Amino acid sequence: MDEKIINIISKSLGGQLNSNEEEQELKSWLLDKRNKSFYDELKSFTVNSKEALKQPQANVDTAFQLHLDKMKKKHLGRRVNLIKRMLPYAASVLLMIGVFFVAMHLEDSRSLQEEQWLLAIKPGSQKAELVLADGKVLSLDDNQKRDEITEKDGTVINHTNSGLVYDASTKKNEMINYNSLFVPRGGEYQLKLEDGTKIWVNSETRLKYPTKFEKKQRIVLLEGEAYFDVSEDKNRPFIVKTQGVEIHVLGTEFNVSSYAEEENIRTTLVEGSVSVKDHGDNKKTLLLNPGYQAVYNKEAKNLESKKVNVDLYTSWKDGKFVFQKSSLSDIMNRVSRWYDVKVFYQNTEVADINFTGTLKRYEKLDRLLGMIEKTNEVNFVLKNNTIVVQKNYTK
Repeated sequence: MDEKIINIISKSLGGQLNSNEEEQELKSWLLDKRNKSFYDELKSFTVNSKEALKQPQANVDTAFQLHLDKMKKKHLGRRVNLIKRMLPYAASVLLMIGVFFVAMHLEDSRSLQEEQWLLAIKPGSQKAELVLADGKVLSLDDNQKRDEITEKDGTVINHTNSGLVYDASTKKNEMINYNSLFVPRGGEYQLKLEDGTKIWVNSETRLKYPTKFEKKQRIVLLEGEAYFDVSEDKNRPFIVKTQGVEIHVLGTEFNVSSYAEEENIRTTLVEGSVSVKDHGDNKKTLLLNPGYQAVYNKEAKNLESKKVNVDLYTSWKDGKFVFQKSSLSDIMNRVSRWYDVKVFYQNTEVADINFTGTLKRYEKLDRLLGMIEKTNEVNFVLKNNTIVVQKNYTK
């Protein structure tokens, strides 16, 4: 029997015949009554033996021989003799069908595992760790509610539903004491400092700040990403220090992204004005207007400004992901931090593919990945808390 027709029969019995040309070839082959009897018997065996065929160690010859023995008992001798002569071909066809069923079985299992894994992954939530001036570490989440925290110097920290609120009016001395807030992967947090400045802190971020600012300036240290709504004070500039630049303001709203593993530090101005200075060269200073972003490249030590859509860089604090011709690597960096998963690129070139779209930040992970997959550019494979990104070659 021709290998091609064996392949066509296998596809047909396995439900994989999807070519008009192959359908016509099968119809022509079935015009022969002996071929039709052979095909019908294989079909009968296949329907009754799918579970057996799923086993990769199944002995097709033995299983089909048992099937023929049952036929003998029903006095179907002539058909049995025909099928026995075709047994070697039957084994080839059934073995291929068996491989198909094994593949489908594994695919179903993988899909079920992926679905269960996706359901287990939750979007980020409000959680953080607060390090007090005396070194004491407090866990801040929905399960560890504290109405009020009092520092040794008398500073009162109110733990509200929206975050931390500092009150230094009862502070006992003028000594500068620092607190640190660490927001892990899969988290976000808000706080209001003693001067009224509001800060939204993103995932995988550390913020260090005094419980009460000094008289001449207000300084905080940032590693990661935060959105600042700075309370105006013309006599005390507000300064955000990162590991590359300093941002100086009096009163304004802006976002700073300064992750250690990323090559750029981005300061995006929403309203007011800020100056951005290079740590290593004070002559490199940019004055930003609303709608502009300062980009500092750590390796090149280059500082430049550009006009941007501020929503792309600030929408996270309002519970949204907004992408506009954003690279997949940038998108997956955000996904990785927010959903606390790892990302692996099977094909490095896909990291530069651009996508546009908007999604709620608290949506399930499969919604976001599904939106990206609809572009037919990439596929995602999920296992062991890792998203494997593959280029789609079948589009």
